[in-house]
Amino acid sequence: MLKKILKIAAILVVLFSLLLIISNFISDYRLHKYNNSVVNEEVFPYNQIDSIFEKTNSDTIYVFLYDEDSDDCVYLDEVLLKEISYEHNGITFENIYKVNYEQSYRSYIHQIIKNTFNIDSFPAIVAITKTEDGYEKVDSFEYVVNSEENLENLESFLERNQFFEISQKN
Repeated sequence: MLKKILKIAAILVVLFSLLLIISNFISDYRLHKYNNSVVNEEVFPYNQIDSIFEKTNSDTIYVFLYDEDSDDCVYLDEVLLKEISYEHNGITFENIYKVNYEQSYRSYIHQIIKNTFNIDSFPAIVAITKTEDGYEKVDSFEYVVNSEENLENLESFLERNQFFEISQKN
């Protein structure tokens, strides 16, 4: 009798564990499927910026220097830009392209990116044009950690670059 009870208990524990694992996979899948970003979904490697110029057929592109593992990048992407989008009737920023600079802060690439785009901090959204020698910065927004002016500066950058007009604000 005791063996039967232990066998049933073991089976129930195994079934409960399996259900818990399946539930966890489903939850993770749903979370990763949901995109909370209002910028272009496509992420380009740092060395493929030329492909953005080819894709857009534009003289000026907007590059979001991005690292998905950086809390500051995620905050800029999913909070600040989302808030501005909401304030301006849900507009999206499809002309802002994420360029992955993952782990560049740990190496000399960090300095190369800073020099290339003439910026001081990450994350940043940079308006650039292509030149014979590389790229030229037209304008930029640089996120500053713990700055209360980030939202205002970002909104000014987007307005200067004609993503919206001030009259579009709710």
